[in-house]
Amino acid sequence: MKAVGIVGYHKSGKTTLGVKLSKEFASRGLRVGVVKHVSCELQFADADSSRYRALASVVAAASSKEAEIIVKGEKSFEDMLRYCADCDLVLVEGFKKESLLPKIVCLREKEEKAELLDGLELFTASFKEGVGDYLISNDDHVREMAGIALERAAEFDTTS
Repeated sequence: MKAVGIVGYHKSGKTTLGVKLSKEFASRGLRVGVVKHVSCELQFADADSSRYRALASVVAAASSKEAEIIVKGEKSFEDMLRYCADCDLVLVEGFKKESLLPKIVCLREKEEKAELLDGLELFTASFKEGVGDYLISNDDHVREMAGIALERAAEFDTTS
């Protein structure tokens, strides 16, 4: 499995770019996984299965179309990757300090480069012209970013 990070500050375009890249990779026939770091408690639909969350260590729910697994406790980046073992490529959103994978850096302003570039960046992207190497809103740029990310993504062995 390959993985690439998408990092940046709040409202820098990480999720928007991640969704666009997921769509591009899927159109190329790849199975895409996403591991996302969030800074708040996860919110799930108020369904019967969510009533178990306060009581159980693991809650798994399945329907004919999808499944969801909720595991209590903080999980490492590597733990989260194991859930994506069947994917061809995993997009890792957040985890700014993670040093195991190359990263796409989303910028709101040019000045953020100094704080976010750590030598692992593939390129920068932004909603604003002239701030990053690529524009998040430009579909041609997204296709080009996808090609670079796929070529330079880190390989991970999740069998252990």
